[in-house]
Amino acid sequence: ARVLQDWHHWLHADHANFAKPLREFLDAKYRGEAAKFGNWKSGEVRAAVAKKDGSDQSARKLDFDDYLKHEVSVVPSSRDYDSFLSWRHKNAEAFQRAVRESRNIQEWKLDEHVPEWSKEKLAAYNWNLSGKIIIPQPFGTLRNLHEAESTIIDPQTVWINQHDFGFCISRFMLIELAVGLVVLLLFSWLAGRLASRKPPQGMLWNLLEVFYTFIRDQVARPALDGHHGEGHGEHGHGEHAHGQETHGDSHGPAKPAHGLHIAKHELPSQRYTPVLCTIFFFILGCNLAGMLPWIGSPTATWAVTLALALVTLLAGFIGGVREFGFVGYFLNQIPGMELSKPMALVLKPFIFVIELGGLLIKHAVLSVRLLANMLAGHMVLLAITGMAFGSTAAMTFIRADGSISPMWWVAAISSVVGCTLLSLLELFVAFLQAYVFTLLSALFIGAAIHKH
Repeated sequence: ARVLQDWHHWLHADHANFAKPLREFLDAKYRGEAAKFGNWKSGEVRAAVAKKDGSDQSARKLDFDDYLKHEVSVVPSSRDYDSFLSWRHKNAEAFQRAVRESRNIQEWKLDEHVPEWSKEKLAAYNWNLSGKIIIPQPFGTLRNLHEAESTIIDPQTVWINQHDFGFCISRFMLIELAVGLVVLLLFSWLAGRLASRKPPQGMLWNLLEVFYTFIRDQVARPALDGHHGEGHGEHGHGEHAHGQETHGDSHGPAKPAHGLHIAKHELPSQRYTPVLCTIFFFILGCNLAGMLPWIGSPTATWAVTLALALVTLLAGFIGGVREFGFVGYFLNQIPGMELSKPMALVLKPFIFVIELGGLLIKHAVLSVRLLANMLAGHMVLLAITGMAFGSTAAMTFIRADGSISPMWWVAAISSVVGCTLLSLLELFVAFLQAYVFTLLSALFIGAAIHKH
């Protein structure tokens, strides 16, 4: 009990010790006493030498146990640690082995002497910790509110999650499905209106068409068309209103495709604008979902942003293979260089490996960029909200007579105003990050379908 009390005091006495386990407290205790032992023995030897009575030989033979006995005579309460300190000094290897074994989580889980938490305690703990709602699982089993059930295959080493044999539906999956359906319904409706060849009418029609034409003209065409757009007018091929494209140029007669008149030589932007629009509106919808209470943003999880980055990688790969062939796609990763054959044989393999690694890294960074920007805003909002509602703040701001200190109102008003302003910033970031991800996707796809 005394050791545990000292450990808790040690944790809170110095911020550097916060959350350190008991073994580190005990090891720090020993290292401190070992340093004191060295100083004590040196002092005893110097004092014996100064006496010049031959006692210095005995002083040089003093060991750690002698030091512990001396400390008990000076500070009797230090006796609580004597047995451990003496054992630790003589069994350094055994102590380190015990430390390593104590980190074996699998062994700890299988230890029958460790008492299990009651189901009621686990349920209360999970409910207060996660704040998530259990969704009925037709394909898997949930262990609690935030993880799937696990099954032990090898008691010594391997744990396999039941998620590997099926999958569990998360809240973010449902949000993504809802966002996808909304995007599908909106643009199916818009496509029907465009097919009618009527002038745009109503706020929704104009709003959606503004976004579509912006992505097509300001993102897709500059990043994807390159030299293809030269000699075909300001934006390439001539177009009818509302994005229905015709060729109307010297490439030959019109050729109908899917009810639209599309040029014989289709521009890359015509092929990839639907992909980029889908990416933009899907990310925007997921970002805006995070602004709604109790919903959350799927783009604040790496699994979602990584999947989106893989869509960009796959679109570039398919486009590059269609343009250059399977082998040509990978050879296109090497920039064109005027090198002699011996130099090319030496340098080009290294450049190919570097460029291929860069291709994967830049798509990974694309996913992390979106994740970090969406997650950071949510974390700052949480921190500001916690200013006024933390338990420490509550105890500080409420007076003994039950009245509320003026400082509580300062903190509350500051948190509300701060959250409001940051929410407006988050709203801007939701649009900005959707645009940035789409723009970078267009640039990456453009790099894949054009010669370096």
